[in-house]
Amino acid sequence: MTATHGEPSDGEGMAGRLVLVIDATVPAAVHQASATLAARLADEAGLPVTVATAPVDRLDALRDSLGRDADVRRREYAPTPRADASQPMSSAPFLWRRDGRPDWGSMWTTFCELALYGGPPQRGPESPLRAPTNPADSGREMLAEMQRGIWETTGLYAESIEPGWLAVTCESPTMAAWMCAAIILENVDARVEEERLVLPAGPDYQLKDEVKSIITVVAKTHHYWQAHVTGAAEHR
Repeated sequence: MTATHGEPSDGEGMAGRLVLVIDATVPAAVHQASATLAARLADEAGLPVTVATAPVDRLDALRDSLGRDADVRRREYAPTPRADASQPMSSAPFLWRRDGRPDWGSMWTTFCELALYGGPPQRGPESPLRAPTNPADSGREMLAEMQRGIWETTGLYAESIEPGWLAVTCESPTMAAWMCAAIILENVDARVEEERLVLPAGPDYQLKDEVKSIITVVAKTHHYWQAHVTGAAEHR
């Protein structure tokens, strides 16, 4: 992957333009990430950004050519080492309001990569949140915290629809399906009923364990849906 740029001028050509060239064989997730990057770069730089794909041999030739050109300045960026994707993500510190209740809206300022994109899952394989085998009503207090946490972090309405299950109303069936697929990869069971995302809400859920995990996966997948899926689509 490479990028070139030029200073704005009154002439023609590529002056005042950024070009992002991508190996045509990289995974779809990389193409999506490149589109997101290009959209943000265009906004921040105030310049148009062209995204192109090319065979890797042409990229190698371009890289070699740039390396031999004395007028070209080039910098390589290596990816930040990632945590073992098989291990669960580290937990964000718990923040509390003055009334002693969790401050869900302030608990996260950033989110780690989704398991969908190679990041660590929310729950480890040894402690997944599965569909309740003997559904029972969740404790009223814990259910209320899940509803409040989802609302404070996403603005989405959640309600108990049957014993052991919580339904989150999404903006569309497509949004619900995308979030459902992403959440399942976080080792949390989920299903879809039209525009509703349905999540487990077991009777023995604890605030700092299962309740926090449910709120986290909804907040994280909602963030990626808004910023990286619908956001990237709007810039196409």
